[in-house]
Amino acid sequence: MDEEKVSVVHKTEVKRSQVRWVIVSLLFTAILFNYADREIWIVSEPAFAYAFGWSHSATALTATAIHNISLILFFWSLSYAIFNFPGGWIVDKLGLRKSMTTMFAIWSVFTALTAATFNFISMAIVRVIMGAGEGPVWPINSKVVKGWANRYDESKSFTLAGAGQAVGPVIGLVAGGILVTLFGWQAAFILFGVLGLIFAGIWYFYVRDRPAEDSKVNSEELAYIREGKSEEEKEEKVLPSRISWKISAKMIFGTQAGWGTFLVFLSFGYVLFTFLYWLPPLMFSTFAHTVEKSGLYSAAIDVALIAGFLGSGPFNDGLLKRFPDNKPLARRLGAIIPMVLMIIMVGMSYFTGKAHNLVGTAIFLGIGSGLMNLTVGSWAVNAVDLAPAGTSATVYGIYNGSLNFVGAFNSIIEGALFIKYGPVLAFTSSIIFMLMFLGGYLGLIRKKTWERAMEYKEQLSKEAYSYLKG
Repeated sequence: MDEEKVSVVHKTEVKRSQVRWVIVSLLFTAILFNYADREIWIVSEPAFAYAFGWSHSATALTATAIHNISLILFFWSLSYAIFNFPGGWIVDKLGLRKSMTTMFAIWSVFTALTAATFNFISMAIVRVIMGAGEGPVWPINSKVVKGWANRYDESKSFTLAGAGQAVGPVIGLVAGGILVTLFGWQAAFILFGVLGLIFAGIWYFYVRDRPAEDSKVNSEELAYIREGKSEEEKEEKVLPSRISWKISAKMIFGTQAGWGTFLVFLSFGYVLFTFLYWLPPLMFSTFAHTVEKSGLYSAAIDVALIAGFLGSGPFNDGLLKRFPDNKPLARRLGAIIPMVLMIIMVGMSYFTGKAHNLVGTAIFLGIGSGLMNLTVGSWAVNAVDLAPAGTSATVYGIYNGSLNFVGAFNSIIEGALFIKYGPVLAFTSSIIFMLMFLGGYLGLIRKKTWERAMEYKEQLSKEAYSYLKG
């Protein structure tokens, strides 16, 4: 593309185009589908368990049904976690346009095919393939941030798109419940599968891999996106697979900041899946004793998750503008302050839980969950910042795959704790991982270690592109 497009002329006369935010909105929709599809499966469990002969009625789950459902959920979780690793490299290799279209289409097709399953094996196979298709969605988000966001909009871009993670489950539960009730359990899977394929087509026809390749991006927007970026970061060229993996591993495991971010991802994964998997059982078994009441309080806490996600971007980008010359400090404050407050909230929920105070526990855990998601614009964007040029999705795939791998085993660990120590202590034991989160930041992600990591990143970016030149 002509260099004229990069120059900013008549800045006050020409309005900056907003293509980057349209792409963020489309990605929000994709992530929304990603998480709505999962909740549709959860809300449909009693219906398909009865259809498969695992339960005696469509209103209750037997031990056999719970066992089979737990196994399928574990297989799905592992598949999703494992495919974050190659998924990140696939995104770097194929680019935003082709990778999202392909993956969106795969998980949408297998969402629809869930309606055709008839026993444990068929359901397990379909859900495992679906999980593999969903694996690269967060590496795609990191690549959008890397290639399309201005340096002061990185957290906002990531968390606005990522808010689909919090909105999707609510839509999936409500829409899925209505569709299952009115038309049977297969209807929801078919409808959302078809809608997903339509949105995959919209993504393909609208999105381009880089701002400079998109005719809808004017010179003002292109200059804004490129502000403060190195030449390698502006280009984001495709690296050979062995080089991409080698450079990514060097960055993650060759710096203190890389290790610190790795520890933050691992610990956050455990805390996140504790809330996603074990909040409804906590509400049901300790307080509510009815599905309707426990669901109501769990949904109220999910609203706090949405609020935390939406607030995380402006909160963390605002801190960066407050400390423009000290990004490590801004990111540390954006993670440490909310996490310390979260530990206090979850700790207080232990005492209200032991006192069987439902309202108090729901309030403390609601505030805690919002604070948890308020940190996302810090640690998640750190992973994007650490990635050398050409490896943004690969690096994020390694980090996020590790997060979800911990999440897959969370169900086993927390399940054993629930049985041995009871729901309240089991749930609040996740504070141990919150402290690990703080340890990663306080011990390993400091200004000096971050600056050394950035110097090493620049070196690795040049090393990566030297392979392409010669």
